[in-house]
Amino acid sequence: MDTEKSGEVLGASETPQQAETAVEKAAVETPVESTELEKSPAAEEATGKMAVHGQESEVVKEMEALSVTDKVAMPTEKADADSVPGAAASQQPEESSEKKISEQQPENNPESLALQTPLAESAPEPAPEKAAESVPEIKVQTLPDSAMTQQPVDTQPPGPKEKEQAESVGELQKAMDTEAEGDSGAKPKEKEEAKPEETVLVSSEKPAEAEMLKTEASAEVGNVSPESEPQKEEDIVPASGSLSFAFLEQEQTKDALRISRTLVVLRGLPGSGKTFLARAIADTYKDHCTVISADDHGVKPEKPESSAEGYKALDEAVVACCTDENASSVLIVVDDTNHTQDRLARLEEIAEENNLVAIFLEPKTEWNRDLGQLTKKTKRGLEEAHLAAMKGPLEEVSLPLYFGWFLLSSIQDKIKCTSMDFLKTLDTLEAFKKHLIDFSGKAEEVDLEQYFQPTGILHCTTKFCNYGKAEGAKEYAEKQAVKDSYGSLFDLSLSALFVTPRTFGARVSLTEEQLQLWPADAEKQVESVPAAASLPLGSRAHVTLGCAEGVEPVQTGIDLLEILTLQQEGQQGEQVEEMELGTLTYYGTGKWLLNLREPISAPACFSSFYGCKEPEPTKKDHEKKKKPKCMIL
Repeated sequence: MDTEKSGEVLGASETPQQAETAVEKAAVETPVESTELEKSPAAEEATGKMAVHGQESEVVKEMEALSVTDKVAMPTEKADADSVPGAAASQQPEESSEKKISEQQPENNPESLALQTPLAESAPEPAPEKAAESVPEIKVQTLPDSAMTQQPVDTQPPGPKEKEQAESVGELQKAMDTEAEGDSGAKPKEKEEAKPEETVLVSSEKPAEAEMLKTEASAEVGNVSPESEPQKEEDIVPASGSLSFAFLEQEQTKDALRISRTLVVLRGLPGSGKTFLARAIADTYKDHCTVISADDHGVKPEKPESSAEGYKALDEAVVACCTDENASSVLIVVDDTNHTQDRLARLEEIAEENNLVAIFLEPKTEWNRDLGQLTKKTKRGLEEAHLAAMKGPLEEVSLPLYFGWFLLSSIQDKIKCTSMDFLKTLDTLEAFKKHLIDFSGKAEEVDLEQYFQPTGILHCTTKFCNYGKAEGAKEYAEKQAVKDSYGSLFDLSLSALFVTPRTFGARVSLTEEQLQLWPADAEKQVESVPAAASLPLGSRAHVTLGCAEGVEPVQTGIDLLEILTLQQEGQQGEQVEEMELGTLTYYGTGKWLLNLREPISAPACFSSFYGCKEPEPTKKDHEKKKKPKCMIL
């Protein structure tokens, strides 16, 4: 180090005894109103914190000396400058001192920053108005003399104690600034001049470290910022596996749902992660998605009897979104507990009325059924008793009425038009009129469009569960293929149309991948068609297009199996004629089959269906009260 730089360092590193002697001389020469130390609450607490770290003996002396200096009147400027050793060195600009010292220190070294700042700020100013700026001199006195003149070797960042010490001094400086301005009538300009030196303490730190240090400092003086508060349990982000849903991960599925209107119904107990899942869906589909929250409509699911108006408003909002064909949002998400069958059936009804596919989802969080965890995570402040009362109905409808592939709204209209055109053509054919008595039992003409009634959203049922009561329902729902495929897109191949006196449907030819979702005993369950057990797996797969009055849709699959059984037995049937769509064949007893020349590709979503609860009869019809016998007296 050359002579000039050495002089600057020595002048900046005067001993505490020399500074104290200088201040005492200035105090004797100039009368002051009061030399008693006036400490602000922030300064007292900061002093206490410094004492914890073993700095009380030196720092307190400096604080007292600086407080006295702040009280000194303006005429003491010359006496103060003359009495302090090393004053000649302090006359050089602060920027020069910072520049020369910073040349010797690594630029990004936090420890060298701790050295650089106090050395640059420690030179006393000639004017007492700058007393607030000389406060960082305290930091110089707390460092060992060897640390001020020796190049630091360790490049590790300062430890927690050093950070607390540095930030405590920073808070003390702010308190001293305020007191100095109040006592000496400091102008706003003087306060602004002190800001750059405060900023130097953290200016070269990383943004995250600077914010952390700021938080620690505010905690030291009892002013904890909101960012430093512990994270609430209900705001804890669930694990990434809780978002492993096909319609959030598969690109083909996401592309299809962005152009097809879909109703996503979230269900689960309060605190299970439904709102988090709703945000994830909205982030994935962005402008194509609308989230409707039950909370926004005053719904309290734990008190359904008092939420009638809230549910009414919620349903109206859902209907408005489903019927708005001009809306850009085609994916509608309903965020509610939906833990009862009535609510699930109502939302399913809304989707069916508006030709939407419904997907029912429950968060996959580890605690979604853990009442103890849910009481901590829910924002409703519910007790375990309230959650237990809701858990029962939720588990009763954990499984749907049935699983299946539901055709997207974009293809449903096309298939309905194609099927209606076929019926119009069929009832005009002479061959059909010839066998009309086999179809209706009458010789009168039949309007097939009026004869068959639509049965709701077009779908291909895979497994009838009856809410878990059907045989094998639980085992089917637990299959890994079912879990992984739920909510994903499939392309179904409609290979034929068939008409019987009872039903009108389309045969579905399943692929190997789709057969993984098909129950192994689906064909064997039909007792009325014993030969169906020997048919290939997936033979029963179909889409019901219409039913005659009083006929259930389940009959459609049975009618298809009867036709396929006749083919298996070698009955070729009566080939009527070649139509535009394919070859029409008659198999007797009113059974007609049209093998499509080109199968219809129908995109469908693998999902589930919830229906209204059937009322249980109070008495059986045959249990009638017997009339009392009359006796002639």
